[in-house]
Amino acid sequence: MTDTRCTPAELQAFVLSRELKDGEMGAAGASAAIPMAAIMLARHMHAPDIQIAGEMFVNPRPRQLWDSMLDDRALGACEAAETFLELFGHSHRGLDFFFHNGMQIDRFGNINLHFIGGSIDRPRMRGPGAANISYAGTSRRFYICTHAHSPRTFVPRVDFITSPGYLDGPESFHAAGLKGGPALCVTPLAVMDFDPDSLTMRLKSVHPWSSVEEVVAKTGFELGLPDRVPVTDLPDAGTLDLLRGKVDTAGLLRR
Repeated sequence: MTDTRCTPAELQAFVLSRELKDGEMGAAGASAAIPMAAIMLARHMHAPDIQIAGEMFVNPRPRQLWDSMLDDRALGACEAAETFLELFGHSHRGLDFFFHNGMQIDRFGNINLHFIGGSIDRPRMRGPGAANISYAGTSRRFYICTHAHSPRTFVPRVDFITSPGYLDGPESFHAAGLKGGPALCVTPLAVMDFDPDSLTMRLKSVHPWSSVEEVVAKTGFELGLPDRVPVTDLPDAGTLDLLRGKVDTAGLLRR
């Protein structure tokens, strides 16, 4: 293969894979094709000893990607399995990294998976919620990975905090006794990180098929903008061959 064109989902997996370090322990989440691809790619590239734990199984070795890690076929094989009781019982130990998605995400990286509009008792739209969100508060860091980038997803303030990011900023975050927090937000259009002083989201890079103007227009709050916004690096041909030939053999990320 001589060209490095890739899909947005493949680029998201590549960006996230470079964040993961050898010997770390993390979890991909339930609806987790992109995060699982990132973990598998990192294992092939530079981190063969990444450990996966925290979702009722330990170190799955899937032969291909699946839409959900709750599908038993997504395990391929694993070293151990556990019940929810066991999972919740040790989640206070935290992980090195975790992944999140959300119906709403705000400028402090707070995530809403519960409801939109109305109240929790009488919502206009009810979401799936989430189990064992304690990992967001006990892990060293987490990554936000979304399938959409629009003002409906990126809102000034979430209607409900399912998983806390940096709450209302440094004062509230530290007062709550939280640690870690979101490290990056990776979308089909761009990569965002968080200003270390204000803890608000800022633009880190734009993907080759997007632009600063498009990202700003499709974000429902004011993004921090550096003087120069680079273009997100694409995977080279060898990495893309590895992603498609060893990780995503069924082409799930290319659909």
